[in-house]
Amino acid sequence: MSAKKHHVTVKTQFTQQQNEYIWQLMYEKIAGIIQPRDERFLEAQLERDECMREAFDALEMALHDEDSLDLERLQQDEDWIDLLGVIKPHEPARRPFSLHRYGKLAIAAAAAGLLFGAGYYLLQRRAAPPAQQAASLPAEKQVLLALADNKTIPLTGQQQDINLGDVQLHERNGTLTFDTRNNFTHSGQHTLVVPEGKEFKLVLSDGSEIWLNAATRLQFPFHFNGSSREITLLSGEAYVKVATNAAQPFIVHAPNSTVQVLGTEFNINTYQPELLRLALVNGAVKIQGSASAMVVKPGMEAVCSDKALSMHPFDPRAVLGWRSGSYFFENASISEICTVLTRNMGIPAVIDNGSAAYAMHFSGIVNKHKPIQELMEDVKNATNIDYYFDKEGVLHFR
Repeated sequence: MSAKKHHVTVKTQFTQQQNEYIWQLMYEKIAGIIQPRDERFLEAQLERDECMREAFDALEMALHDEDSLDLERLQQDEDWIDLLGVIKPHEPARRPFSLHRYGKLAIAAAAAGLLFGAGYYLLQRRAAPPAQQAASLPAEKQVLLALADNKTIPLTGQQQDINLGDVQLHERNGTLTFDTRNNFTHSGQHTLVVPEGKEFKLVLSDGSEIWLNAATRLQFPFHFNGSSREITLLSGEAYVKVATNAAQPFIVHAPNSTVQVLGTEFNINTYQPELLRLALVNGAVKIQGSASAMVVKPGMEAVCSDKALSMHPFDPRAVLGWRSGSYFFENASISEICTVLTRNMGIPAVIDNGSAAYAMHFSGIVNKHKPIQELMEDVKNATNIDYYFDKEGVLHFR
């Protein structure tokens, strides 16, 4: 019965990209070119997940002997036709692969339509189609746009156009843009809410681009009036690329401080309510704290609290890595890791009472597009702290 629980909880942690990664490892194992570490990881997943094991066994049986593989017979097989017919409408983007690297096995798989065929379908078959998944997400798991008139619009991650009268909203691949008419009257401040485990991009009316990290709330207007362009980062983290307009300065309001820019790129972090961290990539920024002001130079990070304002160089990998899905830990406590997993990756994580994990620290990298078990095995090897998923899908350090 414990194996069944692991099967369910581990399965819920995999995104489509992670499943594609595991599928590639399956293919490398059958081809005999998988790396030892990857093979250990794959074997652990196959042992935990009955559905994944079924997918692997099906592919291995079909491609066990590429010399005797009857492609014509296989393509006429009703079971394969049924599987391929189901997955084709939702077929993921193919990962690049080399025929030279995989040899005849790759040719056989490609010809049979198997590379992202039956095995991928078997991994995904219990999941709802994308549109159904978006529709069934609870509100706290969806990106939401709260309008100034108190209406709330769910942003599903699917392509959609929304008519608000004098404003047309356009959602495409995790990006929100909008058009306003000349007789614009839809005024006020609107709030974009990005939940834990999600990221989203907003393009403002002036062309400025804002990438919002998980657990972030940003307030903005549909149109900038007056002598300045002003938005408010209520909480969370964002990367801002400001469209140049010297006649209309860009201003970001945040807890305890105000940031004024002309044309620039910077990362702004308010995850800690009492602190603002602003890392300047290029351009010019002036940050105004409660007691003092400071001009930030490119390559520097300003740290502002209600009592002090300071500046120091920053590591772009650590500060900006989230935009590519990478999170860098340097001597981080397990509690800090739990916070990042829960907030930024959408994986609830806790430390069990009495666990030695409270006193442990870890240095390493986690990529949110790869299975979380990779990080967990690294942590386990470095600290001897074990982990498990409970029946609710919560990750525990024990």
